[in-house]
Amino acid sequence: MSKLLLLTALLILAMLLGPVLINNPGYIKIVVAGYTIEMTLLGLLLALLVMALLLYLFVSLVKKLVRWQHLSFNFFRARRERKAQLAFAAGLQAYARQQWQLASEQLQYALQDPYCENEKRMLASYASLYAGQREQAAALATALVADDSNSAFVQADLLLQQGQAGQACQVLAAHLDAAAKDGALGQLYMQALQQAGQWRQLLQTVPQAINQRWFSKAQWQQQRFMLYPMAIAQLSAQQGFSEDADFLQDLPPKERKSTAALLGLAWAQAQVGLCEQAEQKLVNALSMPDLAAAWPYLRQIPLGRSVLKLRKMVQQWLRDNPTNGYLFAVLAYLAEQEGDREQAAMAWQKVKQYQPELC
Repeated sequence: MSKLLLLTALLILAMLLGPVLINNPGYIKIVVAGYTIEMTLLGLLLALLVMALLLYLFVSLVKKLVRWQHLSFNFFRARRERKAQLAFAAGLQAYARQQWQLASEQLQYALQDPYCENEKRMLASYASLYAGQREQAAALATALVADDSNSAFVQADLLLQQGQAGQACQVLAAHLDAAAKDGALGQLYMQALQQAGQWRQLLQTVPQAINQRWFSKAQWQQQRFMLYPMAIAQLSAQQGFSEDADFLQDLPPKERKSTAALLGLAWAQAQVGLCEQAEQKLVNALSMPDLAAAWPYLRQIPLGRSVLKLRKMVQQWLRDNPTNGYLFAVLAYLAEQEGDREQAAMAWQKVKQYQPELC
């Protein structure tokens, strides 16, 4: 609106002064160091206009050559960009203080300065989501640079936080080539597959995750337990249990023999009533260092009364580790499988004493 008013004022001024300058062109004489320049007032104005245009082109060229595109000599534009920079600083401070509404407003205002625009939009989208403005967050995420892996990560992460795991998988799958250099993108993809319950695709992604090193060695040791038990148990329940199932054979040999994969197989066996075989597999697979990672899935395996061998093994470990709460938790679970509530309650009391977070 202000630009329209300014243009209108210039047109009115031109209509009033134009005839005056044409009928009275005036006369200007400049003498400098022995040189004389003579011209009309209108000629001087045109010369100044041409010089201003040449100066603008020169400055634009220099800015591009030295990468100063974010600098501006336009007063109004520079003023607007300074305000946007101040808003960016205020938005970051509000974000750090978790004042999500204020952070969202300030970061969106900061977009008036094109410098780091994509990064500002990312932060603004998160702030809007945490402020409860899901539609605004989605709109900001959609406006991110489409072919950028960072943009894909933010879009998928926002979708995951809103429970739209299937859509997050689609967004990440289109940018999965970038996961070779950006392991976090691959990690988020596997998390999205888990939340979406796409277990077969999840297991098919394992070789790529290993080859491209999406996880460090220590991270992968933990990641196995987050992948295999639930995936193998769910797929076995869907298509029937078989140790020769294609989704198992497609895994690398080392992965098939891992404790986490064997834990998933024992779970699948117990689901179809092969409780003794499941118990024997657990006895062969479990070790003391893996017990903490295996516990969330072990407690879901329906062994029934086939717990004698497993109990003996845990009791042996307990002699050398009398204050390990996980061992008492396993004993409580085994007692519950047999229906012995009294023994289970006594074991849970020990768990509360040594590992209260498990209760």
